[in-house]
Amino acid sequence: MIHPCSPRNVRLRHAVRAAVFGLSLASSCALPLVAHAAASQSQQLDWNIAAGPLAPALDQMARQGGLNLSFDANSLQGKTTRGVQGHYDSAQALSIVLQGSDVQVQQESDKSFLLIPALQVGDAMELGATTISSNQLGETTEHSGSYTTGAVTIGKSPQSIRRTPQSVTVVTRQRIDDQNITNLTNLLEQTPGVVVNMTDSERVQYYSRGYSIDAIQYDGATVVQGSGGGSFIQSDSAIIDRAEILRGATGMLRGAGNPSGTVNLVRKRPTAEFQGEGSVTLGSWDAQRYVADLSGPLTETGNVRGRVIAVHDDKDHFQDSRMERKEVFYGVLAFDLNDSTTLTTGLEWTKLDATGAWGNLPADYDGSPLPLGRSTYLGADWNRWDRSNLQTFAELEHRFDNDWKLKLMAQRTHFELDDHGFKQTYFSRATGSANPTNNPYLMNYQVTEGDGGESIQNNLSATLNGPFELLGRTHELMLGVERIRNDSYASATNFTASGQFDIRDWDPKTSLPEPDIDITAHPVRTRTTQEGAYATWRISLAEPLTAIIGARSNWYDYEQENNTSGNGKFSVDNKIVPYAALIYDLNENFSTYASYTEIFNPQTTTDISGSVLKPVEGEAYETGIKGEFYDGRLNASLAFFRIY
Repeated sequence: MIHPCSPRNVRLRHAVRAAVFGLSLASSCALPLVAHAAASQSQQLDWNIAAGPLAPALDQMARQGGLNLSFDANSLQGKTTRGVQGHYDSAQALSIVLQGSDVQVQQESDKSFLLIPALQVGDAMELGATTISSNQLGETTEHSGSYTTGAVTIGKSPQSIRRTPQSVTVVTRQRIDDQNITNLTNLLEQTPGVVVNMTDSERVQYYSRGYSIDAIQYDGATVVQGSGGGSFIQSDSAIIDRAEILRGATGMLRGAGNPSGTVNLVRKRPTAEFQGEGSVTLGSWDAQRYVADLSGPLTETGNVRGRVIAVHDDKDHFQDSRMERKEVFYGVLAFDLNDSTTLTTGLEWTKLDATGAWGNLPADYDGSPLPLGRSTYLGADWNRWDRSNLQTFAELEHRFDNDWKLKLMAQRTHFELDDHGFKQTYFSRATGSANPTNNPYLMNYQVTEGDGGESIQNNLSATLNGPFELLGRTHELMLGVERIRNDSYASATNFTASGQFDIRDWDPKTSLPEPDIDITAHPVRTRTTQEGAYATWRISLAEPLTAIIGARSNWYDYEQENNTSGNGKFSVDNKIVPYAALIYDLNENFSTYASYTEIFNPQTTTDISGSVLKPVEGEAYETGIKGEFYDGRLNASLAFFRIY
């Protein structure tokens, strides 16, 4: 490192100032110095500064870190910050908060900083004598250029991957762009520990640790993607900042569910500065994808910000008569109601028209694949599986003066099959007297048409979290309540009488004319309501040791509207699901952890008498080691788990 008072550095400073301002730097050696090496050696803290106006964020930072920040609040009017979450020293955290603000920093001591807005002279900007620069990672991954993140929000409050005592993978915006990931299936195929199983072209299941991932979260709000008679559409990646995938039991996060894991899709938010981008992708089989993304302030002060994303994705397939046409619109607004309160509201709409296929290709009698061509498609060109998804959401966040934060969120999700939403051919092997030669290609077929499948899900939640002092140490407490209601309507369906066909001669365009089907059945409606209250206490026992204890109280109600047997409803009241974990820092790079939680998953399956089976219950244990290097830009983990 070149000392700032060395002859070479003084000449460089003189040259820059002479070229830009024509000023002398003869006295520059008397200016204070802040060196990155010294900054990296200062004490690191857990920061939780929310995005929003810059001046109150700096006030909050000063209180949270015990810093002396000298600045003129009037000169920072209209400036915003993306905040900082994670484990950093004071200089690193401050540089993250000030990114993009054109504020120069002069460090007076370990805890004292002078902040001065950069001065404009003509077309040039005057640079400060000493500045702190950093590319430390925060929550948001857009424009970070990184394959990891500084903090994950899947646990309801921001924590670094290292401080999360379970297996977590983050697929960032940079990775989504680099690998041209366009939907949720592509994304989870790239996630360690997750298996993607395609039931057919339109229905997909995700598995982790041997169990189905039975719900997806959007910005922390749970959505059951398997309800609504096949009306779910995989989320388009254009609107996603990152995907946070936690493997293992997550009863504390979302109540009832399998011990498989949780996928939290964090959507893009409006930016403090204007930005716009677009892309055109062309590919084989007439694939065309167009994406437009505009974001920025809508007022001079930047207290109102907006973002709009539109997608058109149109493609055929290597299988004759298969196609998909997808339209996506995402709009979101953020309002700074005051220096401490931000309201965010938006909607996400997706429409997908597809021919689709019901079921996969059949196997031989011994289970081996039949030697069919890769382009074989056992559907017809009049097949359809048309549907639309609409999500609307509102989020209110208030930051208190004592560094506590209150977050209220409401989300409504509507999955819906369009009128005459699907019409599918279905094949099953002909057996017995219908196939006396045991021809493995001779199939029974039928055509099924469905109408009216939909799912309406409402999610309301509130969380309150923040630090507090006890016995000379700083701890964190999180309190939350949540209510999820899902009204699901299965499709009303009917089908034609079966026929037979040798699938080697099947032609999707000519083999079967489209039949008329009269749908007379009534859809079955089910209503599921979950309510929960939870608390988590992150206890700082000693400098290297942190304990986490928590519990969630669950109420669960299930009702099948037109079940006349009297067994179509059940409820579970005040089921407690505990959680406990320990994190021990071995050194500045490695931590070991152990965690425990219970499993609670009500069932809708009935026994021979028609009674609903009891909820599945169990226990999940996990232990491992995590590593964090290069200021969090490289993360590593090794885990062992057991599920009972």
